[in-house]
Amino acid sequence: MDRNFLFAIALSFVVLTGWTMYERKMHPTPVGTSSAGDASEPHSRDERAEGAPTTLPSAPAPEPRSEARKAADAVPQVVAKGLEERIRIRTDLYDAELSSHGGGLTRFELLRYDDPSRAGRPQVDLVTAGHGDVVLATAFGALGLGDLSRAGYEVERPNPLTVVFTRKQGGIQIRKTYLFKADDYLFRLRLEVDNGSDHIVEPTFRVAWPAVRQESADYSDYMAAAFTDGDVVREVISSSRSFFGMGGKGFDKEKLISSDVEWAGVMTRYFVAAIFPEVPAESRTRFDPIVPGKRVGIEIEQHKTAIPPGQHIDREYRIYLGPKEPVRLGAVGAHFDQAIRGGWFPSLTAFFTRLLTETHKIIPNYGVAIILITIVVRLLMAPLMARQMRSMKRMSALQPKVKELQAKYPDDKQKQSEAMMSVYKEAGVNPLAMMTGCLPMFLQMPVFLGFYYALQGAIQLRQQPFVGWINDLSMPETLFVLPRLHLPVRVLPLLMGGAMVLQQKMTPSSMDPNQARMMMTVMPVMFTFMFYQFASGLVLYWLVSTLLGILQQVVINRNKS
Repeated sequence: MDRNFLFAIALSFVVLTGWTMYERKMHPTPVGTSSAGDASEPHSRDERAEGAPTTLPSAPAPEPRSEARKAADAVPQVVAKGLEERIRIRTDLYDAELSSHGGGLTRFELLRYDDPSRAGRPQVDLVTAGHGDVVLATAFGALGLGDLSRAGYEVERPNPLTVVFTRKQGGIQIRKTYLFKADDYLFRLRLEVDNGSDHIVEPTFRVAWPAVRQESADYSDYMAAAFTDGDVVREVISSSRSFFGMGGKGFDKEKLISSDVEWAGVMTRYFVAAIFPEVPAESRTRFDPIVPGKRVGIEIEQHKTAIPPGQHIDREYRIYLGPKEPVRLGAVGAHFDQAIRGGWFPSLTAFFTRLLTETHKIIPNYGVAIILITIVVRLLMAPLMARQMRSMKRMSALQPKVKELQAKYPDDKQKQSEAMMSVYKEAGVNPLAMMTGCLPMFLQMPVFLGFYYALQGAIQLRQQPFVGWINDLSMPETLFVLPRLHLPVRVLPLLMGGAMVLQQKMTPSSMDPNQARMMMTVMPVMFTFMFYQFASGLVLYWLVSTLLGILQQVVINRNKS
């Protein structure tokens, strides 16, 4: 592996880091869903006491709102009185709960995924609303009945997977119907308005999803997202800092996506909560950073529709709350599979994710699967790498003659060049070897990026152990932490840095000895620093690839040809 190769790799990492930061800053959209009212104490359908009085806590202090939301906030809010009914929906996939106050979700726990970074390893809950917020709230302020996002609803349950919330007021009837599935994270929400009054009403169908960042490893990368105009718009709510100290700050300005919203919601690296409007062309969404870096509101709003007296109108939404499993997301449609980051080479990322998963079926250890795939990749590239290594070896052997020619013709560059070309030709060395030596790098970088995004975003790799202390290949590994420095000691990147030093010592070089010594220090240190914060699976891949490169270099160096 020559020095140009290493320089190109280093540059590629810088580009990768810059691209990651650029992606995080590309698009924003906010929506406020903070409710300024009271919430009554919950009573489940099975546990509530009939007629028992409910004491309402004092309303939380109002939070700053954007100018775009002041008009909506000015609508008087209808606060539910009396008992709150909680309705539980439990399947093999999730344990959910809804409330009669606002007719929204209060909990949606994924039974197949727990959170080891939190005490007691609770199930992952995708409902993370703040105090006073209603998830999947519907205000219907334009009906002239007040803000109904926290109003009380009557409850019906036609079957175990269907819940109907009904409210009658001023001659108008509103129904919110939830239709769940036992074997899917996708469910439907149908909103209906019957105009029994004597005048035309023009309701705005607006569904809100308030979200609060949690203190959890899963929320180290948390963002609002929407799909519109053929692309995913992302706004970072909070993220772990990159190696250059960037990327930790969330967006702080409201963003409106005015039309053609196919889905919108919030997501972490491995989980997503998204709302799909029935008619994307009539929909718009708003991201509202209520508390930047901590609390956001997402709304999907559809155009106002006039309803004459005696008429009826309905709108339906699909809701997905679950893991970023490629098959499930692809089955939803609406380009939902793009919620999984594919990077520069999405097809390659999908290929490696699938390859890792299929290999894991045969060998039930993703770390071993990564090693096997790395060996296959190196074998496929071995002929190109061997050709480059042999060229570099021959060029290194010619350096004494090259220096003689440089000393012989110090002031005549043309004669110097002609004489050097003659030497190269006699030795059978390609003078463009330094350039062609980068070809293996260009072939390897897509593989690296494919692995990078596969290991960073594939739900299959979450919490997958390798050996010993390496208990999650999708996260950086830590053997122990230095007490006072709070510095994690990570074995794989340190081994990788050492392997790079050895590789450079073994690689024939045409560089000046002082430059070579400097590179032997600078490059391994830089790579170790960068890889120190990468997923352990990715570092494992690069370490094994480096070791195989050393092995190939040993074979080339021992070969006299």
